[in-house]
Amino acid sequence: MAAAPLISVVIATRNAAAQLPRCLDSLRRQAFRGFEVLVMDGGSTDGTIAVLEASGDVVSAWRSEPDRGIYSAWNGALPLARGEWICFLGADDWLWDAGSLERLEPHLQGALPRYRVVYGKLRQVDEAGRVVEELGRPWPELRPRFLSHDCLPHPGLMHHRSLFERHGRFDESFRIAADYEFLLRELVAGEALFVPELVAGASWGGRSTSPENFAESLDEIERALRMHGLRPPLPKWLYWKLLARAYLGLHALVGRERARRLADLYRALTFRKPRYAARPGDPAR
Repeated sequence: MAAAPLISVVIATRNAAAQLPRCLDSLRRQAFRGFEVLVMDGGSTDGTIAVLEASGDVVSAWRSEPDRGIYSAWNGALPLARGEWICFLGADDWLWDAGSLERLEPHLQGALPRYRVVYGKLRQVDEAGRVVEELGRPWPELRPRFLSHDCLPHPGLMHHRSLFERHGRFDESFRIAADYEFLLRELVAGEALFVPELVAGASWGGRSTSPENFAESLDEIERALRMHGLRPPLPKWLYWKLLARAYLGLHALVGRERARRLADLYRALTFRKPRYAARPGDPAR
């Protein structure tokens, strides 16, 4: 049997034939080659399977069968992953450039025993290629936000495999925030290592960034925090929940497109960058 790779890249897909090639191409281009790619497909009925069948040069193993969502797919990959470090991508995520893994590799080699979570910077990009937001800051700066409401940038984040041995798998009762809840298990008392490099890109408009899912996301984040004896930031939290539910009412009244335009108008009036109108819809995963 070949030596175990340093990194296992796990990709969850479902009806993602349009998005998956960019993700796989970003892996093909990597200068660092000590990784494997596992694709867990939720029973696609579009051209995703054809993409996988033609990608044996980069995909180490893949499986296609119905699952219970993205966290079910990720959990299903864990027994197959051989890497010391495991990162998770959606089909519409990608490694930013050919040096993404190469820049991370020396930090991964020296992370243990102090750090079992290693993360870098993530850019969220709209369908026109414009950067909506860049995420990722040093852990001492991000820790207070993380422990009150804000997850680390998860696409491209590296989990040491011992995390799953110690903390178990992702909690599939969450639809949006299982990655956040899982990291809380380690980082309520532990530390994460920030690598000040751009690691990954993610398509703006996914499940966690869609305004239609903002209310559900807040509810799940609050549930995750309370599971670990933490609380969200009041009264800011109440204000966010009021906005989220007001948006849902507006969406029901005037429809998605107009609701998003009005949400962007509100952002502009409050001196923030518009981000919702003319964005892609929720991806398949």
